[in-house]
Amino acid sequence: MRQTINKFKGGLLALLICATTPFLAAAPAQAACGGLNQKACPVFKKGPQCGRWLTNVKGTCRPCGGKNQRACPITKKGKACKSGLGWKLGKCVVKKATVKDRLLKDARARAKRLKPVIRKVAAVLRRVGNKNMIKKLKAALKSKNPVAIHRAMQDVKQRAMQDALYKAGFRTMTVGIQSSIAVAGGYGREMGAAQDIYGKNRADMYVGKTYFGGVILGVGNDLVISAFTDNQRNIAGSAYAAIGNFDVGSGVGVVLWYDKKTLMIKGFSVGIGVGSVGAGGAFGHGTTYLCPSKACEKVF
Repeated sequence: MRQTINKFKGGLLALLICATTPFLAAAPAQAACGGLNQKACPVFKKGPQCGRWLTNVKGTCRPCGGKNQRACPITKKGKACKSGLGWKLGKCVVKKATVKDRLLKDARARAKRLKPVIRKVAAVLRRVGNKNMIKKLKAALKSKNPVAIHRAMQDVKQRAMQDALYKAGFRTMTVGIQSSIAVAGGYGREMGAAQDIYGKNRADMYVGKTYFGGVILGVGNDLVISAFTDNQRNIAGSAYAAIGNFDVGSGVGVVLWYDKKTLMIKGFSVGIGVGSVGAGGAFGHGTTYLCPSKACEKVF
């Protein structure tokens, strides 16, 4: 009797499975959601309604966060716009580079091209940039004696360096003493003598003042050699300063000078132990005064 009942139950179960199989096979699979141009996933579903760089637009996942696209919703894990883009009026647009960004970028590339010239200048600085040379130049500048200043300038001149500077398009060379500089942004003052590259004309005294931001490493009374594209009587005026080490040599600090109106390169300065240790370099404003000038009344 029990065997008969079990057979009956087994047959009934098999019959039920066979009867329901067509209906189970015909049941639709759950539709994909959250992908590009797919429906947004239900709010109660675990995870975001739309995938990375997609947003819910009337129930459909559309692109967001790209150039000229709508900004993505800001979440704890994501950003509204992709790298290099900024948010403006609900859209992601290309960030407008600031003068600082443009000049620091140009300075890094230009310093690499000028590396051979910069290294020649640095080699001369390492050779003559000692206490005796600084003392001699300082005494000549204090005396304001053109003959003494000219002699001090000649001690720094070297034909290989002069030829390299002239070939690179520079027409004026200056030798100065950086008398003060801060560690974390601030103010630096330089006093020295300017002369044509080959020293044919009488040297002119000058004072340079620079205000800068960023992280600067430097010391006072450091010898600095600079080169400018202008003639020596035209180096006075204001300029932007892009400051950094620019990977041109260990312990060599480099400042590239740019015309404030045209943003064209005006020159560069090289100092031993004066450079930027901040990420991306530092940016500042400098003004050069040719003597006589009120700025020259204070001598160190």
